[in-house]
Amino acid sequence: MKQGIKLGGVATAARILNRVKVTASDHLLSDMAGLDAGLALQVIDEMTRFEELAAADTRSLQRLVREVEAGVLMVALMGCHKPVRDAFLSSMSSRARERFVDDMNNIGATRRSDIEVARKEVVRCARRLSEAKEFALPSEDYVR
Repeated sequence: MKQGIKLGGVATAARILNRVKVTASDHLLSDMAGLDAGLALQVIDEMTRFEELAAADTRSLQRLVREVEAGVLMVALMGCHKPVRDAFLSSMSSRARERFVDDMNNIGATRRSDIEVARKEVVRCARRLSEAKEFALPSEDYVR
């Protein structure tokens, strides 16, 4: 019996797909989803990390903040580094930001797994908005 060789994994596949043209990565992800939908979703989740969304332009972040349910965004921002949190908060009006931060401070302790689920939901929303040309996903070629 032949033994398979494990090379890379989900993170490596995501890095490779991030470096090819969007049409090619979309085609490959579509084919992958046909073979293993769960694996395709893992690769998609790895392609864009929650923290990377903070590098998006202000208009894109404003659109994302309006689209994502406030409770989900609050949980997603828990435990973030200050620059990431500030990027999202700065896309809100001062009154909305103040109310949001007050509500977020009242949430209390949250399980790490719930935070990861919320972050994935925000990333998936950003990708949906990107496909609709309503959000500019940050990339290495992106200049702010």
